[in-house]
Amino acid sequence: MNPLESILVTTDFSDAANQALQRAALIATQHQARLTLLHVVDPSALKGPRTWFSSAAGIDHKVAVAQAALGRLAARLAGRHDLHVTQVVQVGRPLEHICRMTDEADLLVFGTKRVNPLRNLLLGTPTEQLLRLVRQPVLVAKRAAQDNYQCVLVAVNLDADPMAMLRSAGALAPAASLHALHALSTRRMDRMRASNVPERVIQEVGGSERLRGMAKLRAMLRSTGLGDAQAAVDHGDPSRLTLDKQQQLSADLIVLGKDGQSALCNFLLGSVAQRILASAPCDILIMPKVAALRGSVKLPASGTWLDSSPARVFDPVDALAPAVPKWAKAPAGLRASAQSKPETRTDADAQPA
Repeated sequence: MNPLESILVTTDFSDAANQALQRAALIATQHQARLTLLHVVDPSALKGPRTWFSSAAGIDHKVAVAQAALGRLAARLAGRHDLHVTQVVQVGRPLEHICRMTDEADLLVFGTKRVNPLRNLLLGTPTEQLLRLVRQPVLVAKRAAQDNYQCVLVAVNLDADPMAMLRSAGALAPAASLHALHALSTRRMDRMRASNVPERVIQEVGGSERLRGMAKLRAMLRSTGLGDAQAAVDHGDPSRLTLDKQQQLSADLIVLGKDGQSALCNFLLGSVAQRILASAPCDILIMPKVAALRGSVKLPASGTWLDSSPARVFDPVDALAPAVPKWAKAPAGLRASAQSKPETRTDADAQPA
């Protein structure tokens, strides 16, 4: 079964982007998926005293250089991994073009690096900005890819519906050992301590909560066909528990969901995801959640999309995120082969809003 059909990977030809290319190629090979390489030429990055007079020539030169570089990368990846690779060069604002292209893919893969600390403090890193806007699953490649994933840690929230995350983790890395972790809130136990409840009683309550959580998590794993996965439940801060568990397991992939059920929470990404994204040494898969906007929305059956149309305005409150990635449940079938050919697009080529 090869449910993941199309992978988009962005590159700026940096070392971090090269790591993402290698990981995307491994996943595409494992799933017999099409691979698209995307580079966006940003006109605002062309700075200098003569740029105002020769911006068009400068952009044309950047596009030609990018096309040649992408062609070399595509040929190397296609030869090494026996893949069908398409390369695309676009001109405009990178975030907008990446979001638009991601609507046509099943998975977005990119590398991450920190630059300009003051700007990151005010606006978030480029990675966080992109994660706020993209409605598809996003894989952040943080280390060099040597092999397929061997150990996957899924940080679940039993108070929400983690079924999609669990299925997606199993689909993305079918040969990996899977571990599911749920963090229980300590608020009840903290209130009991503040009320001078005996510690023995508090520990009994905590033990009962962990047993109930473990039973619920194991039942959920069995219902998703992941009965062999390992389950863990503990009290504490979700980000700290996740980072400690990743270190204990030497997990090479963490799967997270965006915090919150509202559009505002999706826009803010979530403090738990932000802390793990900043501190984890391994790759991270961020899964979108359903966002009910401006009133109640009747959700479709599991495995369908709420909105498959391209985003017209790159704002997190303009559309609904998909409930379950189609590659987590899609049936097996023949895959159309994408011919490897360069393509150049500009903002003028985009469909009007």
